[in-house]
Amino acid sequence: MPPFFTACAMAACLVAVQAAGAARQPAPPALQFETLDSRPGDEPRLHRLDRNALSNIVQLVGLKNPGPPIHVMLAPEDSELARTTSSWIAGFAQGGTDTVVLFPSRSLRYPHDSLEAVLRHEVAHVLIARAADGRAVPRWFNEGLAVVAERAWQFEDRWQLAWATVSADHVQMDEMNDLFQAGSGGAERAYALASAFVRYIIETRGADVPARILAAVATGVPFEVAFEQATGRSLADAELSFQAELTSWTRQIPLLTSPFVLWMIVTLLALFAIYVRYRRSAERRRELAEEDAREVGWLVEETLADEAPPRDRTPPRDWVH
Repeated sequence: MPPFFTACAMAACLVAVQAAGAARQPAPPALQFETLDSRPGDEPRLHRLDRNALSNIVQLVGLKNPGPPIHVMLAPEDSELARTTSSWIAGFAQGGTDTVVLFPSRSLRYPHDSLEAVLRHEVAHVLIARAADGRAVPRWFNEGLAVVAERAWQFEDRWQLAWATVSADHVQMDEMNDLFQAGSGGAERAYALASAFVRYIIETRGADVPARILAAVATGVPFEVAFEQATGRSLADAELSFQAELTSWTRQIPLLTSPFVLWMIVTLLALFAIYVRYRRSAERRRELAEEDAREVGWLVEETLADEAPPRDRTPPRDWVH
C-alpha cells in the first residue's frame, strides 16, 4: 500500500500537529456544561477531559487565544431537542453562538468512538469558526478537520474509506457537501473521505496548513484561493493526487483488481469493525451499569441509615470535610 495508508503515516498527522508547538502549548478553551432536564448523566466524565487535547485543537486551527467559554449542553434521548434531531447525529455545534449540543447515548456512532471524542469534534467546529473569523468554509473541510482534531486514524476509518472507495463512483469535495445531509450512510461515507483528504493534505503539505488556510479565509480570501496559497497547488490538483493514492494499491497488486476480492476484503473489514464497536458498546454499558449500581447502593444505604438508630458512617472518599 502507499505510505499514506500505513498506520505510521496516519498517526503522524496528529503527532506532527502536537510537536509543531510543543514548546508553547496554547491555552485550552473554557467549557461551561449544562445538562437538560436537570439530569447529571455523563457530565462528570467530561469535566475530567484531557485539557491538552483541547489545546491541540486550538493549535491545529491556528488560534493564539481560544476565545470566550464554549457552552456545552448534554441532551438525553427523551428530551425535546433529541426527539427533533435525526437519530444518527451525535452532536452539533452552533459556531455563531458558541454553543455545542451532545447526545451522550449516540456517542459510539461513526466517526466517533466515545462521548469525549464527540465533544472534541464539536469544540473543533466552534474553534474553526473562530479561526475563520466567522467566514464560511466548505462543509467537507470543516467536518474533515474536526475529525482530525477529534482523534487519531483508527481501524474503522480504514474500512469506511475502503467501502467509500469501492461502493460508489468518485465524488468531488464540493459534491461531498450534500452527502453530509444524506442520512447516516451518506454521512459516514462523507466523513471517511473528507477526513482522509484533510489528513492527506496535512501529511503532504505540513501540520500548519489548516491554520494558514483559516487565517487567510479570516481576512476575506476565498477558500479555494486560500487553499492554493497554503498548499502551493490548486484544490482540483490536490483532489486528483488524493484519488490517485486511493486507487494506486489496486493497480499495484493484480489480485486485488478482482471485484470479488475487493468486496470480500471490505466485508471482512466491516465485520471486524462491527465486532470492535460491539465490544466498545458492551464495555460502555457495563460502566454505566456499575455507576447506576453504585448510586443505587448509596441511596439504599442512606435510606437504611434514616430508619436505623443513629451511628457513625464513613463518608465517600471524594468528600472533603
